[in-house]
Amino acid sequence: MPIPIPNLDDRNYDQLLNETMNVITRYFPGYAGIGPSDPAMTVNDLFAYLFDIAFYQINRITPETRQNFAALLGIEKDPGRPPEEAIRLAIASLSQINRAVTAGDIADLIKNTTADPKVYSEPVVRVCVLPGNPASVFAVQKGAVTGEITDRHKEDLRNLYFCLRACCPIGSRFLIQHAPVLNFNLTAEIVKRRDSTLLGSDLIEKVNNALAAFFDPITGGDSGTGWEFGRAVSRSEIYALMEGIPEVDHVNILWIYYPGNILYYDELPPAGVGGLVQFSQTFLVKLNQTFLTVK
Repeated sequence: MPIPIPNLDDRNYDQLLNETMNVITRYFPGYAGIGPSDPAMTVNDLFAYLFDIAFYQINRITPETRQNFAALLGIEKDPGRPPEEAIRLAIASLSQINRAVTAGDIADLIKNTTADPKVYSEPVVRVCVLPGNPASVFAVQKGAVTGEITDRHKEDLRNLYFCLRACCPIGSRFLIQHAPVLNFNLTAEIVKRRDSTLLGSDLIEKVNNALAAFFDPITGGDSGTGWEFGRAVSRSEIYALMEGIPEVDHVNILWIYYPGNILYYDELPPAGVGGLVQFSQTFLVKLNQTFLTVK
């Protein structure tokens, strides 16, 4: 709800003149019967007029006032620039993040800075900041998640480091790296509904698409804004996701693992499989391969 603008020009010349006359006659009764031609009354009329003009001006925002407001925000005065343009530049400068103190400030600064394609190979779409000294900053770039971390990605992190050094309080220290991604595999046996006419291959494709979208580090998760940092792979969520597809009756067998480690399983794990995976609060997960069969 906007703040109502007060009316500062709420008194006119006659009101000001009567008010000053009441004060004068209270302290100097001899002036009660003096006419307007007296020099003292002329001065009184002049001050009433000046106050009336001042109230009128203070109740309005002039073009010069707009230029002064913009100058307070660092917009240099330019006689040839319209006042509206100066205000627009001032508002734009306020929306820019030039200083970062909190974890949210650091995340917003990184996202806005890496949007420049002339300096960065690709934007940082997600950031996880762990406070401390040094503060741990984990960046998520699409290419670094879906492919390999290239020299350009490493150069992006170096540029971000110097950017944070220039925008954060003196003495702040940072450790910047790409967020670690746990690529895992999934094996499942799906039982199709008896009344379903969907081919088994089409059902496998449909389940694969649903799983890939849910576990996507950038657009997955419950809210579609990316898999949450440090969130483990939940067995019940996968069951609910696959069995929520209309053509699926139930899931008979489910293995969730990545090479050399088993996360959850229904039957005995394959020989040579190691221990459980320990999740960190900065980890992301990404579905690497699925091995699905339809029964």
